[in-house]
Formats: sequence, C-alpha cells, structure tokens
Amino acid sequence: MDRIEHDELREAQQSEPTREEREARARRHRYTRPAVDIYSTDTEMVVLADMPGVRKSDLEITLDRDELVIEAKAAGRAEDESSLPWGYYRRFKLKTAFDREGITASLEGGICRISLPKAASEQTRKVKVD
Repeated sequence: MDRIEHDELREAQQSEPTREEREARARRHRYTRPAVDIYSTDTEMVVLADMPGVRKSDLEITLDRDELVIEAKAAGRAEDESSLPWGYYRRFKLKTAFDREGITASLEGGICRISLPKAASEQTRKVKVD
C-alpha cells in the first residue's frame, strides 16, 4: 500500500531538529508508519492510510504550512507497553496548492481517507481553441 503515483505529495525529509521536534520524536518513538496509497484526480489529491485499531477520537490530522501530519493512538495500547507500537505517525510535504478550507477526512474500517481539494490554480483545465 506504499505506492505513490504523483510527486505532488512527498514524504517530509528530516532536517536538523529543533528542541520541540526532538521532544515530539521521543514521544513518537513507539509509533509505526501506516501504509498509504496516494492518488490524484483533476480536482483533488486523496491519501488513504491503513490504520487498523484506531478510533476517530484518537486520530489527529494537522496541516501546518506545507506539511500534512497524520497521527493516531491505537485503541487499547498504552505508551508503557514495551513490545508493541502504540500508534501511527506519518508526515508529508505538500508540493501543490490546496484549498485548505475544503480538506476533509474520514475513518472507516481501519482506513483513513483524507481528501485535499486542489486550489483552482492547480486544477486541470481544458482550453478552448478558437
């Protein structure tokens, strides 16, 4: 499920972390990366993340400038459990302009679906030839 067809959304590269990022990374050390499928249509980019065991109340999706972050705690897992991952974490850099107000997300059957509508300037448009 890790197939990425388009370069419009790319895994975020690690740079020199700030103190806050180091603390967040330490907190996430027990997370696992969910498998994702990403596809694009003329009007939107869709991210499908495989996240079994996650409840809607434990799913957090944030968009900060040009980064999309998906984070969730798996149901019934505690941070102090030593042998199992206790959640999911994945971060992507956005390379296309999106309509931030139109972004939607759903969680059904362990699959998180995030729809990122492309900004009007990014949508495919047919040009009439006179």
